[in-house]
Amino acid sequence: MMQKNARVVIVVCAIAIAMVLLLQFYWVKNYYAVNQATFEKEVNMAFEDALKKEFSLRCDTIQMLIAKHLMDTSEFRITSKWDSTKDRQIYTIANARRPKDAFNFSSVSFRDINKAVLPGDTAFKWVIAKRFAYNMRTEDLQNHIVYYRTQNLGAFMVDEVNKYDFDTLRLRPVLKKYLDERGINIPFGFYLRERDSTFNNSHFDKKLLDKFPIITKSYPTYKQNSKQQFVRALFGNPFTYVIARTGYMFAGSIILIAVVAFSLIYLLRLLLREKRLSAVKNDFIGNITHEFKTPIATASAAIEALSGFGVLDDPARTQRYLSHSKNELDKLSTLVDKVLSIAVYEDGEFNIKPEPLNIDTEIQSLLANATVLPGNELHWVYNNSTGVSIVKADKLYFQHAMNNIIDNAVKYSKDGDVNINIHISVKNNFLIISIKDDGVGIAANDLPLVFEKFYRVPTGMHKVKGHGLGLSYVKSIVERHGGWCKIESEPGKGTTLNLAWAI
Repeated sequence: MMQKNARVVIVVCAIAIAMVLLLQFYWVKNYYAVNQATFEKEVNMAFEDALKKEFSLRCDTIQMLIAKHLMDTSEFRITSKWDSTKDRQIYTIANARRPKDAFNFSSVSFRDINKAVLPGDTAFKWVIAKRFAYNMRTEDLQNHIVYYRTQNLGAFMVDEVNKYDFDTLRLRPVLKKYLDERGINIPFGFYLRERDSTFNNSHFDKKLLDKFPIITKSYPTYKQNSKQQFVRALFGNPFTYVIARTGYMFAGSIILIAVVAFSLIYLLRLLLREKRLSAVKNDFIGNITHEFKTPIATASAAIEALSGFGVLDDPARTQRYLSHSKNELDKLSTLVDKVLSIAVYEDGEFNIKPEPLNIDTEIQSLLANATVLPGNELHWVYNNSTGVSIVKADKLYFQHAMNNIIDNAVKYSKDGDVNINIHISVKNNFLIISIKDDGVGIAANDLPLVFEKFYRVPTGMHKVKGHGLGLSYVKSIVERHGGWCKIESEPGKGTTLNLAWAI
């Protein structure tokens, strides 16, 4: 029932976290879309302003050139005549070469200027020239029309308009300035076509959209005798602009999504790890319980035999049963010590007391005292040609570590004699003890787990009694000494365990 409730809680938590992730992702996606739409609006406004500004700059230039040209006395004559009916001066701009030709002069009056043009008064003529040029700008240039008020002035205007015609080279810095004012720093280009829709109804090639996903509205260029009649601005992906606008809010959302996702994954990994640990602990409890029951049952049977069947009257039988009981109780005591050691190891409370230790003597002594199954023999080779024999280690825990490895090599050997090869080497200020056996070996998918507490290889080895703590205990001892462990193995070819001790 508890396991079922736990599964329900896990499922509910997973669904809740997944919903939070989906909602957060949906919000971020929508927020991104809103800012992308804002970007499109901003670049369209900037492009329109840039076109107007670029055109205005061209008009300013042509206006100034017209005013200067009107001051050329070899081309034009600026005169005035009093009009009594209107009570004001009428100013005439005439072709200097053909002043009486009806198509070569133009007359105008100004509301705020009513002064006669005197011979030699170039300052006042300059005022008239500038005002006349301004009128031509507002009436002609800004409406993309050239009126031939005088033939030579009309021709001059046409030449200057063609000279200062629409050009993307002049438009680019202007648009860049307006984009900078809006905080937009996205690569852009221009798209010129002979025909286009100013209502933005055009369809574009996919390759173009892949490179420039944002395309502004179309505007006329008013270029003369050219196929470049319409222009658009093309922009690359606005991701950096959107990120810059959203700032900490967008970053916070991304971080929140990442944290929630990481928490969910971490929670699931912890739950799976706990489930696996629970399984191996149950296996451990089953094994240790069985090992407790065996000596208890044997000792109980011996004591029961002593209390009946007249055994006490037979000294030899009494001694035999007492010996059996003592042996089983000794086994039980050993198991109790092992369980207590496991508890201390689990709490991580064991302390090491390093001292100079001769590994040659210790390892060879342990190998000499190792026991194998009756009828089998232990063959071992020990090789240390490094010239280094002394390490600083806790003698008791060093013996525990080596004994665990030698014991594993014996227990998991193939049927028959046991062969162990121990080689000593030095690398990067570590003394490396390599213990190689020719046992059954370990599969590659089990190797990363063999140093975990209570883990036992699931197949092929459970005919051997064990608790899944040996290698974990060894690793902990070596790491407490500032070293490291590494295992290499192949099924059917044996296992090599490397223990590195600081020197």
